[in-house]
Amino acid sequence: METLLTVTNVTKNHDMTRALKGVSFEIARGEVVGLVGENGAGKSTLLSILGGWTAPTSGSMELDGEPYAPQSPEEALACGVGSIQQKFVVDPDHTVAQNIFRASFHADKSPEEQRERARELLESSGLDFDPDARMGDLVRAEQALVEVVRLIAEETQLVLMDEVAATFNDFEIAQFHQITRRLVREGRSVIYITHRIDEISSLVGRVIVLREGLIAREFHPRAMPATEIAYEITQRELVFGRRPDEFEDEHTRLYVEHLSTPDGHVRDVTLALRRGEIFGLTGLRRAGMTELASALVGVTPATWSAYRIDGADVEVTSPADALSHGIGYLSDRDDELGITTEESIAKNLLDGRVAMGFREEVAALREVVAQVQKLRIRTTDIQSDVGKLSGGNQQKIALARWMGSGCEILILNHPTRGIDVGARQDIGEMLKELAQRGTTIVLISSDMSELLELCNRTAVMRDGVVVSVQDNAESTEDTLMREALGVMDEPSEPRQSRRGERAAV
Repeated sequence: METLLTVTNVTKNHDMTRALKGVSFEIARGEVVGLVGENGAGKSTLLSILGGWTAPTSGSMELDGEPYAPQSPEEALACGVGSIQQKFVVDPDHTVAQNIFRASFHADKSPEEQRERARELLESSGLDFDPDARMGDLVRAEQALVEVVRLIAEETQLVLMDEVAATFNDFEIAQFHQITRRLVREGRSVIYITHRIDEISSLVGRVIVLREGLIAREFHPRAMPATEIAYEITQRELVFGRRPDEFEDEHTRLYVEHLSTPDGHVRDVTLALRRGEIFGLTGLRRAGMTELASALVGVTPATWSAYRIDGADVEVTSPADALSHGIGYLSDRDDELGITTEESIAKNLLDGRVAMGFREEVAALREVVAQVQKLRIRTTDIQSDVGKLSGGNQQKIALARWMGSGCEILILNHPTRGIDVGARQDIGEMLKELAQRGTTIVLISSDMSELLELCNRTAVMRDGVVVSVQDNAESTEDTLMREALGVMDEPSEPRQSRRGERAAV
């Protein structure tokens, strides 16, 4: 195959940290390469260098046989290299068409030409988005799909994507793969960072494993079982497909009846969550899961006929109210994670705990060290600023903070997005331990396999309504997705679980 990109002995130093220690590889034209590894291995740094977002400390690159050293994303794009960063930013006031054609070389296109061409690109990519819709009115997954279409419009020859599909559901994954395969059919090459094993086996032709800033392994994943792929990435045995133990505690920890939001995004939801239960919540985009979570913790105004914790009526009209009643919420938005990037790992993990004496503080710091080690947060010093960590490690800090908060109810919105496959299993075990100690956990996720492995029951939402609650001992990924898509017969009331409970009760 014809070589498109050659990277030779590239290094990158961040302050006292060597993020990349001499990376060399080649990318062929029309190839999809998966870039994988644990959080902090140097994946995003490498893509940032390739995309012109940052310069290497040393080393060289060639693109199509010519020296390649972009000083900005605009320079990279002029050479035919387009990218979507992990924390990409869009102008909320741009229309979908304007976002797709925002590159300067499209400036000669009239608004009408942009709109019509955008419509053609969207339709041929299997997306039914309105070219005149505001980007700010789209959910994050929709924005990400529009960004991928932008790369088609920019006629790139090398496409760089950093965890674009981290929060996609199975339907969105299929749409994303369709667009990516179109890029390949058109002769473009793709380098894609992902932590999802199913994507590695179904989309990627070759995998490059980064470990501590070095290429540790390259392999072809086709026909490899998930456990073998995971071992190649983590160098440890991981187990997939286990279901939770039988759940027996019947004490109702959280009861909400007839909850609705004024905007109609959540409609007449009733939930009864048990002490020590991990309760899944899923659905397609705009199904209402995030809106329901926001209403439960007082971020979004809502009405209800009852809101009880351990049988006592409570009033939750603000996040402060929620926290005072022992309810913690991890947002799915990077700007609402609740961490302070300018402060240390230790301070972020200890923040919010009651005043401590010397002995208590020493014990708490030991606990912090244990959490950092257990979650494999890549750092040499717990006094380092959180802002120096990779995006995945910052997500771990945000999650660990709530897991150590002592809240009796945790609502976690896509808590493992951007987290490597090994740490995901570690987090799963920690959530199970919390539940065994009596914490009630609401786990919002688009990853059906994750829900089935961790949750005792899973509620499926569609159009703001809970349409079913399924006992995970009997559920499959297929039954959850079919409910989310609405291809099953519509029930007159929410479906029954194995225990005979109404889905909304």
